[in-house]
Amino acid sequence: MHDVADDDKTRWAIDVMTAWTHDGHDTDFWQERIAAYLSEPEGYEGLITGLVNLSGLLLMGMEVTTGKSTPEVLQAIASTVSRNGRRPNG
Repeated sequence: MHDVADDDKTRWAIDVMTAWTHDGHDTDFWQERIAAYLSEPEGYEGLITGLVNLSGLLLMGMEVTTGKSTPEVLQAIASTVSRNGRRPNG
């Protein structure tokens, strides 16, 4: 069953990630967006749900564009993170 509330939470995640890409990764801006959502009722669960949903949508897109399975895409990402030893935007 499709939950419209999950769509709203996915929009939260899109907003946070859009803020993350804004103005050269202005840390204050995306942290403010996160804080705003976390202050909502059930904000922690909602933002996590939205980020998982967004990640899933992005993984499905990568699966289509790369021709690799989702586990293969995740393995490539894990390998890149392990090699760099730091988080993106670090």
